[in-house]
Amino acid sequence: MRRVALNTFRISAERNQAGKWAVRIEAFYAASKWKLNVYFVAGSPRRLVSRLQTVLRYLQREEEQLWLWGSDASDRELLFGQLLSDAGVQLDRRKDFPRRAVVFSVAPDRPLASSQFAELKRKLTQRLAPAPRVTLRTPATLRYSA
Repeated sequence: MRRVALNTFRISAERNQAGKWAVRIEAFYAASKWKLNVYFVAGSPRRLVSRLQTVLRYLQREEEQLWLWGSDASDRELLFGQLLSDAGVQLDRRKDFPRRAVVFSVAPDRPLASSQFAELKRKLTQRLAPAPRVTLRTPATLRYSA
């Protein structure tokens, strides 16, 4: 049985200082053994999810063209920046990637399936959900609650 190398995507979403959602994507393309880091900013979790789906489909569909222009460092500023801005993302130059990231894999020649995106969306919304608020009880309310 032949083993197929899969493209792997790591996705991290966190709030920035302006209160918007910064989404970072690390795409590792197995066929070319090439890694691409991009990011985009979304105003709301709903917008984040819709943009994420568009961006992931673009990254998967245009793998060959992105590798062609992005693998050479001298070309990155020319056409490569334009290719990424057409998709609504920018090149992420940061070296570190957050540890709390959602990871999933897709076969290189396959489009992102709806079921895969639904699973990704479920995992991501669990991470985006705000922590439950804890209300502290005052000593006066503790006395009367017994």
